[in-house]
Amino acid sequence: MGAVFKIADLLDCLRQIERDGLDGHRDNVRYYYRGEPEDYGPTGATPSITRNGRLKNEAKIFREAERRLPDEFAACRSTFEKLVLMQHYQIPTRLLDITTSALQAVFFACYIDSDYGMTEEKEGRRDGVIYVYEVPEDKIKNYHSDKVSILANIAVYDFEDELDIRNIRADEENERKGFNSDWRIKHLLHEIRAEKPYFEPWIKKDDMESVFCVHPLLNNPRIRAQQGAFMIYGMDGVRTKLAQWKDDPKKGMVRRKIRIPVEAKKPLLRELEMLGLTVDFVYPDWKGTKQWLDSKDFLKEK
Repeated sequence: MGAVFKIADLLDCLRQIERDGLDGHRDNVRYYYRGEPEDYGPTGATPSITRNGRLKNEAKIFREAERRLPDEFAACRSTFEKLVLMQHYQIPTRLLDITTSALQAVFFACYIDSDYGMTEEKEGRRDGVIYVYEVPEDKIKNYHSDKVSILANIAVYDFEDELDIRNIRADEENERKGFNSDWRIKHLLHEIRAEKPYFEPWIKKDDMESVFCVHPLLNNPRIRAQQGAFMIYGMDGVRTKLAQWKDDPKKGMVRRKIRIPVEAKKPLLRELEMLGLTVDFVYPDWKGTKQWLDSKDFLKEK
């Protein structure tokens, strides 16, 4: 794990990652980034729905948010779009925020955001981290993708019996047809067809246990400003267990970490400010404007 003290170091790290290549897959991958204010170890870079046993109540969380704020969800045309809206308002989901901009990731690794409960006493005294994702083209989907619909609707699966696909068997000659004839998959199809009535029963088990990178609709100022995208996580055999990120260099699916030493955080934020990347740019709304104003001396008592 390399270390970044200034933006020039970041560029060197990214060039080295590109030079390392991916066993000939370099032309078929894209790079995405995520910044976190400290290195959380095995629990870092994971969707918020996994924390504090929330995953078992995922469908209830989703439906309660939808029920209580129907006007907010009215414009959403799919479950994925609803999950993006929930993620925007910090409601736990199976989505993970990423960005196509390495500079945005540096900002999030360095900035102490009190709105998220961060403090100088904690995050301000710990090293940050940037995750660099190398994702092959076949794992990158647009918001309307059928595979994205499958994973998104796992979040709303709420029937008497758990969605457990570990022991679903199908004959080898017609594996997908046999898998889709299972009653549990039929219940999932019921949810998917609520948004896509034309959806055919050709779900693949591997897709349900995958992680995909998704390009969302750019219908939100923050997503546009942050050059945002998402990782959407499927399930690991059973709905109450999230799919695991698995590095696979041969297929071009790799995640690396770059360290941001604590003493480099403020200097890096100053460099970002020189490049025009300030909190009011990252959050082009009242939140960003307020935090930018709060940081300026002319608001302080003389």
